[in-house]
Amino acid sequence: MTRTLYLCGGGNAEGVRLALGIDAEAKRFERMLVLDDDPAKRGRRLLGVEIAGGFERLAEADPAVDAIANLVARTTAKRAAARARLASWGVPPASLVSPRVDTLGAALPRDLLVYQNATIGPEVEIGEGSVVFMGAVVGHECRVGACCVVAANAVLNARVELGDGVYVGTNATVLPEVRIGAWATIGAGSVVVEDVPPRTTVMGVPARTLFPAPGADAGAAPDAAAEADPELERRLRAIWQQVLCTSDLDASANFFDLGGTSLLALRMREQVERELGRRLDLTDLFRFPSLHALAARLSAGAAARSGASAAERRAAFRLAHRPPRSAYG
Repeated sequence: MTRTLYLCGGGNAEGVRLALGIDAEAKRFERMLVLDDDPAKRGRRLLGVEIAGGFERLAEADPAVDAIANLVARTTAKRAAARARLASWGVPPASLVSPRVDTLGAALPRDLLVYQNATIGPEVEIGEGSVVFMGAVVGHECRVGACCVVAANAVLNARVELGDGVYVGTNATVLPEVRIGAWATIGAGSVVVEDVPPRTTVMGVPARTLFPAPGADAGAAPDAAAEADPELERRLRAIWQQVLCTSDLDASANFFDLGGTSLLALRMREQVERELGRRLDLTDLFRFPSLHALAARLSAGAAARSGASAAERRAAFRLAHRPPRSAYG
């Protein structure tokens, strides 16, 4: 039995619930503590488990009897960075796999999280540090690299290959025998029908490239000359602050560097369309990822629509007032 399980990442209540569910069935841990580097969270309880402090509390751990679980999963880069920090303490990782998931015939590592209602097919191989969330499907003979995240309800069909650090977004589907290069990102709700190069971001149905791999031809740069309407930018800022749960927002900062994900991008688009009455193509968020650039893009789109409407009115006026044509003309 593990004396203390350190659950590292206080923003993941689902991970705490997974550990509690496993322990309720198997009695693997004498006690649990949540660790998080955010001082504001310390002293709180997450599903009854105390947030005891930052990662430095691992200095108290005994590698012979204690274990850690990495719950960081917002991005694969942050997950990999957290994993490297945790490894420096020398405390072994605990594999947290829901007892309700059938893993017969799968090759699973010692450092893995698999949530309830996931499906793991036979002859699957998963690398260390990876996560398979609730309702996700990893089809038979899939190969999943290290530090990958397969988000809730995502589907990897048969013989899909993921390189290290791949993020497969919520409700995304990857067709059979497709290869996804290392550190690529598959946006939420996407359907991937062909191979994706390393470090590329794709999204849509079918998925198309939003951020190409470094060194790839990105095509013409988007026109950033347009000025943002101040009132529209103010209202867009309020939406971003709500979606990203922050009041401190640099208008030139990248949405995804501020903590945005493909799922939050979908939520932001819904609010923009509902509150601003502006249609927002998700590809525009990736092409214009800062608040100011996106506001300028929306402003330019509104101006273009207004110009088109004026041109249509002038054309209709000319059509209504032109002389009648001769029957022979």
